[in-house]
Amino acid sequence: IDALKFASAARITAVLPYFPYARSDKKDEARISITARLVADLLETAGADRVLTMNLHAPQILGFFRKPADHLLASPVLAQYFKTKDLSNSVVVATDAGAAKFAGTFAKRLGVPLAIIDKRRSDDSERAQSVALIGEVSGMDAIIYDDEISTGGSIKAASRMLKEAGVRSVRVGVTHPVLSGNAVECLNEAQLDEVVVTDTIPISENQASALKGLKVLSTAYMFGDAIMRIHEGRSISEMMG
Repeated sequence: IDALKFASAARITAVLPYFPYARSDKKDEARISITARLVADLLETAGADRVLTMNLHAPQILGFFRKPADHLLASPVLAQYFKTKDLSNSVVVATDAGAAKFAGTFAKRLGVPLAIIDKRRSDDSERAQSVALIGEVSGMDAIIYDDEISTGGSIKAASRMLKEAGVRSVRVGVTHPVLSGNAVECLNEAQLDEVVVTDTIPISENQASALKGLKVLSTAYMFGDAIMRIHEGRSISEMMG
């Protein structure tokens, strides 16, 4: 960005399919940094005139920018894929109450009901426990919907709870495959029927071959359309219909 700025570029748009440190969006402990805001400041200081990204962990991150920032959603890509499956007995599952809004929109797009897993923290650690399942899932095909898979722990816990509740199958629909640490091993232990992700983060060949039931969907056409709309001065919100 800095090189383009000093080369007299008329306009610089930073395209970040995955916005780094998006989970650090609030000060929930003493003496920690709101790193998502810092990244936004760094992009602006470097000279970016606009930022284009996809599925932020929290929409309020857009408020960290003082210049235009566009937030694409991968739900149309994921929905298009899942609509090729038999959804007559399916239910979308949110991994926690915070994800319920986006999961509810996704469920509406698919025309299926929504269930929510209630997660609680017993202490100040990052580890949360799934304590309750809200909604009817017995005998149904569950689709766990979330913005990213990091360690895979939440997905594994959700899958276990759903199977104990009597679901027929468990599939996952996620935008960002972070897959840190032992995530692949954790997901395989969950015995998922399918793990559907997008290509916002490249998956290594080793991870791709090791992760059972993996399906990667392309978001290239969405970013291509958005970039063209920005270049031509047209609305991006029309893409969200």
